[in-house]
Amino acid sequence: MQQTDTPLSTFELEKWIDDYSKALLDRAYYLLSDKEDAKDVVQEVFLSAYKSKGSFQGKSSPLTWLTSILHHKIADIYKKRYSGNTQLFSVDHFFDKHGEWIETDVADPWEQDDYAVSTLLNNADFYQVLNECLERLPRQWLMVVNKCYLQEQKAAEICRELNLSTANYWKLLQRSRLQLRKCIDIHWFKI
Repeated sequence: MQQTDTPLSTFELEKWIDDYSKALLDRAYYLLSDKEDAKDVVQEVFLSAYKSKGSFQGKSSPLTWLTSILHHKIADIYKKRYSGNTQLFSVDHFFDKHGEWIETDVADPWEQDDYAVSTLLNNADFYQVLNECLERLPRQWLMVVNKCYLQEQKAAEICRELNLSTANYWKLLQRSRLQLRKCIDIHWFKI
């Protein structure tokens, strides 16, 4: 296929939408974990492809080209979502003034009374606080916690599914546990 400076024809665009929408939606949903966001970004991909058809050189399949556009759009979403947005979540207490990870930041131990633990685990109000604390975690952290503790997946499987290094996986899990611990301390034990 030769590079052109004209946008896709309406017929070509409709064919691409028919042929590639499902694959792009599946990929977008996998990366964003939100159906509405996935639908929106796929629409943006087709609009962008329509406007910039001249940059498609035919060296790859249309799906490969559209997927590349999709990945750029999703990267933009994450950049906008998390750049400078400290109101969503703060991790400052995990780092010292030089930006280094505080290895000595260990929470005081909770009591390990078996009766108290079993009572807590059967308390609906505690589960509501726990769920609220889980919802406060960044999306990727929550995915790691869910897969590790709720779905009981192995670390290697989680790393493969989420495209994480082993070191990154363990850091995310550690940070998630510390954040959950702090949230539960504040919203359950200190109420």
